[in-house]
Amino acid sequence: MLAFLRGEPGGRSELDGTPLFASVTTLARRVYAVEEPTDAQRASVRRALRRLEASGLVELRRMGVGRSYRQRRAHPRRAVPRYEQRLAACTGDGCEGCAAGDRASTYFTADVVAMFIDYFGTLPEADRELWRATARGWHLYSVPLPRPAEDYRTYPIEVTELCARRALSADEQERADQQLRDFLAPHVAAVRASRPRPDAPSN
Repeated sequence: MLAFLRGEPGGRSELDGTPLFASVTTLARRVYAVEEPTDAQRASVRRALRRLEASGLVELRRMGVGRSYRQRRAHPRRAVPRYEQRLAACTGDGCEGCAAGDRASTYFTADVVAMFIDYFGTLPEADRELWRATARGWHLYSVPLPRPAEDYRTYPIEVTELCARRALSADEQERADQQLRDFLAPHVAAVRASRPRPDAPSN
């Protein structure tokens, strides 16, 4: 694999003249002589590359491989899911409150009565639920609410992969940096020329 990378299989960059990166999939195809490497083969190549990187023999970078997919995500993302508090009389094992993990309460204070009235809206309905709750108690449990459809957006996601190239010497890196500066110089000069000078008289 190291010999393959030293042969610069992807050629050289037109910008700075450095060797181009090769993806793990490309390396796995070469190492295992297969058209479509398995996940285990790619993982083996990644482990070998990490060891070569630790020895200073290769450079690693995660890069796009020219593919993307679209994914539906919630926007904006909420760290904590939203819940609705539900109040109900316990009906025994298997009721929604018990299933939610809430232990049935059997005490009835003025605050509890007020809570029943506020939740059920009318005194007759609250009184009916209170009487039902005297048998086994009552639950106040949380139920996660589904996120509204308008909270979701579809985003393009770029597929990236670990890529490698042979390590550059200090002289190669210096020459590459200079070549890149030379390449960018006319573009930088054009941008600067298009901007008005601070000391230029205004019309």
